[in-house]
Amino acid sequence: MTDVLEGDVQALRAALARTTGEVHVTLNLPRKAARKVLALPDAERTSGAVVVPARELQTTIEAAALLGVSRPTLMKHVGSGEIDHVMVGSHHRIDAAPLAAFEQARRERRAKAAADLAAFSNEIGLDD
Repeated sequence: MTDVLEGDVQALRAALARTTGEVHVTLNLPRKAARKVLALPDAERTSGAVVVPARELQTTIEAAALLGVSRPTLMKHVGSGEIDHVMVGSHHRIDAAPLAAFEQARRERRAKAAADLAAFSNEIGLDD
């Protein structure tokens, strides 16, 4: 961790220890770290939950666990091109962004299916 980032981490920890309300700090972050920090509230706003991967690239086992699917199911999505990946030697590695995009698309498909089912149920009179 860079000295700048380490200082910011310490400032944030100190601010959190001082108050139980809002936390006000000024951070000087490297661009890459700032993008990661911004991704947290964006993820919380869109999905209601935040998962912070420990590394940039996840193994297929880690990625499957993050999505709540089996590794074979994950590999089907990787093989079909639904989830982008990179090869590290002979191993698949998956960045956090494609996992988040896949999960968001999956949520949207499920919401549409539920809405379509509700509309169909109303149409045929099952809601009476």
